Amino acid sequence: MESSKEIIELPKFSFSLPVYNEEERIARCLKSILNQDYPKGKIEILVIDGCSTDRTKEIASQFECVKIFDNPKKLADFGAKISIGKATGELFVIFAADNELVGENWLKTVAKVFLDTPDLSALWCKIVYSDNDPALNKYYTLIQNDPLSFFVNKNLEYYLKQAERKLVNGNYAYIFNILPEKPLIWGANGLVYRTNRIKNIIIREKFIGDNDAFQIMIESGFNKIAYLPQLHIYHHHVEKISDWIKKWERNYMLHFLTKRKERNLNWAFPKNFKIRLLTWIIYSGIPIFSFFDSIYKAIKYKTIYWLYHPLVNLVQLITYLRLTLLTKEGIEFLKRDFLKL
Repeated sequence: MESSKEIIELPKFSFSLPVYNEEERIARCLKSILNQDYPKGKIEILVIDGCSTDRTKEIASQFECVKIFDNPKKLADFGAKISIGKATGELFVIFAADNELVGENWLKTVAKVFLDTPDLSALWCKIVYSDNDPALNKYYTLIQNDPLSFFVNKNLEYYLKQAERKLVNGNYAYIFNILPEKPLIWGANGLVYRTNRIKNIIIREKFIGDNDAFQIMIESGFNKIAYLPQLHIYHHHVEKISDWIKKWERNYMLHFLTKRKERNLNWAFPKNFKIRLLTWIIYSGIPIFSFFDSIYKAIKYKTIYWLYHPLVNLVQLITYLRLTLLTKEGIEFLKRDFLKL
């Protein structure tokens, strides 16, 4: 049991939790935070409601440490602006209703890493699946992102090879400095920031995506980061292929095509991106390549969930091509920004 002095020294966590019609998942999410072996006075959960029409707010209000605010603009990215303005914790966690902290020592482990590394700006852990997750979500945890991002960005492997490794509460923390030109696609699902290093970035008036905020922070010089692969978070992301299609359609249209000119997208377009994209189009569009790759990975990593890989890559490719070639916004992006015509 911690002494009074130890409790005082522990950092306070502010959870940013934008929600919309999450009555089925919000209680599970909040319980995972409040069941932590951590002082309740050092936790605040900022539920930012995007005009829900179900019982989301009613359910959330029944939990301690919860503060509820309205988000008339609905998008989670605007919700983050509200929560960062209300946050009183030293550490700011980007969270969602489909997230859960795994284990009771998640907060204590994260706090110790930040306390032991005063110049650390952010920390991320590994997404895993629960026993109750559908098979498709178990595949998602293998790639930790969408198929295109998984294919074009392998930079985490580069950083882990040269990272400093520390043992913290039985978990290895890999600590390294990120180069702006060698980005990581991080921004949500339990990403923890030192609040004073991200507040002015998120709170700015113009639209800013979660990955943009992380990239801008790195470009500002706050680039010491920790990754804890043994510290886990559940992300109940998708159940069916149609769920993923809806997410890709929403993100590509609402977050990318219509707002790309006001965003920092250096994380999305690293060096040689066009060559990697073309390679991915061939890899995904001619499924024989992704099929044999999935067989190899299924055998190497001893999991059948890799067999979803060819299908999901092909569906994402078709979704993006359709939105790019058949919408006014997509054609404008293709001509002006991508092909520079």
